[in-house]
Amino acid sequence: MKVWIKSMTALALLAGLACAAQQARAGCGAPDGAAMRPAVFRGDAAGTFLRTGYALQDAAFTPAGSRFGAAITGLWKFTFVSDGTHSDGPPPNALVDAGFVTWHADGTEIMNSGRAPASGSFCMGVWEQTGPRAYKLNHWALSWIPAYIPGATQSWSEVGGPDSAFQPAGPTNIQETITLSADGNTYTGKFTITNYHYDGKNITDADPAAGTPQIISGTVTATRINP
Repeated sequence: MKVWIKSMTALALLAGLACAAQQARAGCGAPDGAAMRPAVFRGDAAGTFLRTGYALQDAAFTPAGSRFGAAITGLWKFTFVSDGTHSDGPPPNALVDAGFVTWHADGTEIMNSGRAPASGSFCMGVWEQTGPRAYKLNHWALSWIPAYIPGATQSWSEVGGPDSAFQPAGPTNIQETITLSADGNTYTGKFTITNYHYDGKNITDADPAAGTPQIISGTVTATRINP
């Protein structure tokens, strides 16, 4: 009987030690990482988590384009200045547009143009990274006044009064190729603005008699706005 009692005592002691070891591991140990993942965890490749802050990650650039964590993301104050290339457009160094633009981590972009709101001041685009600190933007806007020429027409009231602001004048395409500065706080590049008829296919003529298409090009510069 005494032998049996000693055996049971030993078994109880071993069980207690095993339990204590499990508790110690649960409280202070480092279990398998997979067991610690939330039930809804998925990696960045699955699109669950988006990096919204910007960081210079040029070394991680791949030819296919990098959007998540790209340094271009954020809010910027921009300026468009004409190069005077097109004879029927604004002269060299004329201010074409200025306002604010946000580049999002999902590859989209939105611009608050300096145009009067009634003429269509908000527009959107998509972008991709083309090289270390290099990006391209394909941007579309809707114009709501006829005969509007950025940099030449100063206000929607100059082209027929308030009623003209409610006449759709067709979409405008803005293409940009820009390079981010080494510190990530400014960018510069080229822009081209192409104004289309309402059908979205035929390019508007700046001078119909001469058959000159309404295209404006120039330089874009921007400065980052920090929190």
